[in-house]
Amino acid sequence: MHTVFKAVSKHEINAQAYKQQLAGESSQIIGKIGHKFLEQIFSLSSLSTKGVILVNLTLIIAWFIIRLCLKKRNNLLVSLIAIDLSFVAYYISVFAMYIVSMPYAEAIVLDGSERYLSSMVMLNMLLAGMILVIAMDKAMFEPRIKERGIRSYHSILSKKIYQNSGLFIIAFATIFMFSEINGLKFNQSLNKVQLPIQLSKMTHQNMQYNHNKVLLVDIHANDVENMYAGYVGKYYFFSDNVDARENFMMSNTDFNDILHRYQYVVIPEEHATFTAMIKKIYHQPIKTGIFKVTKHGLTHVNSIPDH
Repeated sequence: MHTVFKAVSKHEINAQAYKQQLAGESSQIIGKIGHKFLEQIFSLSSLSTKGVILVNLTLIIAWFIIRLCLKKRNNLLVSLIAIDLSFVAYYISVFAMYIVSMPYAEAIVLDGSERYLSSMVMLNMLLAGMILVIAMDKAMFEPRIKERGIRSYHSILSKKIYQNSGLFIIAFATIFMFSEINGLKFNQSLNKVQLPIQLSKMTHQNMQYNHNKVLLVDIHANDVENMYAGYVGKYYFFSDNVDARENFMMSNTDFNDILHRYQYVVIPEEHATFTAMIKKIYHQPIKTGIFKVTKHGLTHVNSIPDH
């Protein structure tokens, strides 16, 4: 990063860069970014804001039940104040980053704000959950863990509620666990046919910037139209002259003209039309692979040079 990007990174601590950034920003610019930031954190449509509200409501309701209903002392409100102070401190630090580190074009749209803010929300959700479990445990009828047994309940009703709730939570957690496992397996099965995985099985990734002219033949029209395949090809082969194409329904002359605009052809999956055109014009039975474009057709190669 330091070699390629000579300018100071927005995540790098550099007092001199901060001074230069602040010197070039007026109070009006800072005010605009601040107004935008306040709108973001006070918007109920913001996912991070919903997380903050969830943490506060959960601990307040739990405090109310344990303190006023069960008549047990707890430190949930004190813990909530500490968590909210950490939210405030972190939000101020994120705002400061937008002011002193980010370019104005990124700062005014709060680029990546949800990602930054949500990281603190997730951390405090974990802390709130740990605090709540401890408070619930101390609020049990028998606070001494070693003394607890089958008779350590306030009443038969409370014992029944506790046992049924435990069974329900175990069943609920088990269902979620299997759902998550099946989801991961499904994603893994999909990833096997994703373009980056297919390319990695064919050749190594180029790490040196080059200007090789590469035609990426993709059978997925949607990936070509939304430029996903083109971006993957550019980054994988590290060239600014990589084009993805799916449609090869054309005359022999047009096909030949398009083919000879490139130095290399990459075919991750067999493309019926492209294969048929190559066989028709050059009498070559190709399916998948990496090929160098020559006057007489395609020559199979193991990789594309990074120069």
